Amino acid sequence: MDTKETLRILCSVDGNSGDEKLAAKLAADMLLKYGKVRIDNLGSVICEVAPKKNGRHVMLDAHLDQIALIVIGIEENGFLRTYPCGGIDRRGIFGTKVRAIGKDGEYIGIVCCVPPQLQDKNDKNPERDEIFIDLGFNKEETEKRIRLGDRVMLCGKWSDIGDGYVTAPALDDRAGCVTIIEALEILKDKELPCGLTAVFSTREETGGQGAGAAAFSVAPTEAIEIDVGFGKTPDTATVHTEMKKGPMIGFSAVLDTELTRKLVELAEKHEIPHQCEAMGGGSTGTNADDIAVAGAGVRTGLVSIPQQYMHSIIEKVSVDDVKNVGRLLAAFVLEGGEK
Repeated sequence: MDTKETLRILCSVDGNSGDEKLAAKLAADMLLKYGKVRIDNLGSVICEVAPKKNGRHVMLDAHLDQIALIVIGIEENGFLRTYPCGGIDRRGIFGTKVRAIGKDGEYIGIVCCVPPQLQDKNDKNPERDEIFIDLGFNKEETEKRIRLGDRVMLCGKWSDIGDGYVTAPALDDRAGCVTIIEALEILKDKELPCGLTAVFSTREETGGQGAGAAAFSVAPTEAIEIDVGFGKTPDTATVHTEMKKGPMIGFSAVLDTELTRKLVELAEKHEIPHQCEAMGGGSTGTNADDIAVAGAGVRTGLVSIPQQYMHSIIEKVSVDDVKNVGRLLAAFVLEGGEK
C-alpha cells in the first residue's frame, strides 16, 4: 500500500461537518475490498470486515469531516457573513483564499482582512460571526449563486515537506482514516480472532454525533478511536509529544485503563515507537468520549497521530507515524483479546 498516495487521494475531496457526502463516497469505495460497506443515516461509512467472534467485536473509528465555514448571511455589499463549522483558528485565515460551494458550483473568494497600515493598535481578533468572504459579486449576483447554509472550504494545498512529512488542510482526521486502511491491509489475508468493523464517522468537529450513532448501531465490545494529537513545536511549551516518535496512546478517565495498557504492551512487544499521553478531566475532546457511552457502554481506547498546526490550512503529519499507528491497530485486533 502506498500510504502517502492514499493520504493524498483521501484529502483531495471536501467533507465539512454535516456535509461529508463526497468524502464518504470516496471512502466507501476505498473500503469495499475489505468488507461489506454501508453509509448510515448520519452519513458515516461503516465497513463490516468480520462478524463478532469469541465474544469480541472491535470497532476502529476515525472521523471524515474537516473544518470549514458555513454561510450565515449575505451582506448588502455582496460579502458573505460566515461562521466556523468546526474549530478554525481565526488568526490564520484572514487574507487567504477560500472556495464557496454554491448551488451550481464553487466560487473562489477571499477572507476579508484589514491591511496592517489601517489597523488600530487596539484591534482585536474578529468574533466568530465577523468572518466575511469577498466573492467579487454584488448582493444580487451573490444570491444567485450562494444560499444560507452553503459551506466555504479553506484552500490549503497538499505538499510533501522535508524528510517524510506531508501537509494538507484535511489531515485531521483523514490521516486517522488512512491508519485504519493501513491496518486492514495488514489484516486482509489473516484469520481474525474477533469481529471487526471499521468506521469513518461524520460530525466530529461539531460534536461527535456520527461516531456515537455508529457505535450504537455496531454495538462493539471494544473500540479504538484514532485521531490526531498535538506535535511539539518551538512555541508549544506545554506539548511534549513529538513528530516521528510514533503513536500517541491516550490515558484518560473516559478511556479503559486495561485496554490502554494493552496497547502499550503491544507497541513494546512489536517494537513500534510510541508515546503516552495523559489527559486530565473527563474528556479527550475526540470521538472516544461519545463511543464510550454508546448503548450500554463500550470499552474504548485512543491512539493519536502527532500533528503540527492543527485546525489550519497547513496541518502536518509524518507518513511514518501514520504507518506505525496502522501497525499498532492491526496488532490490537489480532492480540488485544489475549490475557
